[in-house]
Amino acid sequence: MQFPQTIPLSLYIHLPWCMKKCPYCDFNSHEIGTGQIRDGEYVEALIRDLEFELPRIWGRRIISLFIGGGTPSLFSAAALERLLAALQARLHFSSGIEITLEANPGTAEAGKFRDYRRLGINRLSIGIQSFDDGKLGALGRIHDRREALQAIAMAKQ
Repeated sequence: MQFPQTIPLSLYIHLPWCMKKCPYCDFNSHEIGTGQIRDGEYVEALIRDLEFELPRIWGRRIISLFIGGGTPSLFSAAALERLLAALQARLHFSSGIEITLEANPGTAEAGKFRDYRRLGINRLSIGIQSFDDGKLGALGRIHDRREALQAIAMAKQ
């Protein structure tokens, strides 16, 4: 099905790995524990998939990009930079595009947050389900209240 070129497009990209699978999560996500994500290979597969779909969306303006998961903030800044560069080379990003990345407070790093901003990511979705340590534990989250507040402070900087 071909869409009219005048309809803007929002794009969702799924990065399915987490440090630990939360018991309530129904999303396609996979626990890595202490393992390494082969993020470069995954990004290349995403680019190949996008190239296959390009004829269906050719010429449409991208007004929003949401990178979700899983825990996309586990990906290296280099892999995210490669992904964003490939998207920008193949798609028409609207001026003022909103680019969101999901981040887990248990894996937040100030240096990564700075890198995301440098890459053009202008919105973080920090997965804070509660500020109550008991509830966070019951939900199987890997962070506590203190780490959640630290992640917010890092994002503000």
